This record gives sequence, C-alpha cells and structure tokens, in this order.
Amino acid sequence: MPFLLFIVTVHMQAQSVSYTYHPFAEEGCSVSYTPTFVGDSAYIIVSVQSDRLVFSNNPTMMVRFFDTDQILQLEGKNMTTTTSNGAVVVSNVLVPYTELKAMAMFRVTEEDMEMFKLGVESIRLTTLPITHDRTFKKDRIGLKLYQNYQTAKRKAKNF
Repeated sequence: MPFLLFIVTVHMQAQSVSYTYHPFAEEGCSVSYTPTFVGDSAYIIVSVQSDRLVFSNNPTMMVRFFDTDQILQLEGKNMTTTTSNGAVVVSNVLVPYTELKAMAMFRVTEEDMEMFKLGVESIRLTTLPITHDRTFKKDRIGLKLYQNYQTAKRKAKNF
C-alpha cells in the first residue's frame, strides 16, 4: 500500500510546477503553476501560499524568456483566497500564524505556451500588498510547464 501511495503522489505532483521563494528575512511564499483546459480554452492556474500575498481582482502575469527580449503579458481572473490560522509553540510561547492561499487563472493560447519552451528567466505576478517578482538563473518552470500543458491537452482531447 505505501508503494501505491507514492505513485499517486508523484502523479499529482507531475501536473503542476512550483517553487518556494524566501527573499530577505520575510517568510516568503510558495507558488505553483498548473495548466488546465476548460472546454476548448487553456488556462494556467496560479496558486500562491504565503502569509500576506493575495491577487487583485484583475491580476496580470508577465513572463520574460531566456535568450530573447520577448515578454508575455497575460490577463487573469482572481478565483479565490482562503485563510488558515494556527499556532506553534516556540520556547514555551504560543506564536500565532496565518497562511493565505490565493488562486488566479490566466488564459493562454497555443502560441503563448510555445514560448515557455524557451525557458522562463523571470516572472512577475501582480499580487497585493507587494508584487511577486522572481528571477531564475536557469529555467526551473518553463519547459516543465510546457510539458504539463501538452499532457493536459492530450487528456482534454481524449475524453
């Protein structure tokens, strides 16, 4: 049974691409990108887990690709923000924490997704209260996101 659970976990992780970002002394955030199809339209669902970041009503995602001056700007739609509260004990002191999970969806075309094969150099999400900016030295999400998009596309067509 544990072996089966491991396979299911890997399969679920293969659908999204994510990274954790800890700038300066802030807590940071975890961001995941999941391609999906709704009818004939393709979307990238972006999920941000942090202690403060949420999407505005009309978020945007800007992507700069390696070895090109092209910048892709996608307009999105805020889906939901959920809150979870808890506390941890640190040296006999109860320290409360709040975690937010904000989700937005960005419509993409086939041509937009082709650009992700070049590799993502930097990405900017219009989140509040600060904009989420992340620059990569090597591609961490572009090619994987493109491959996941192709898999989702095959599944949508082979219903």
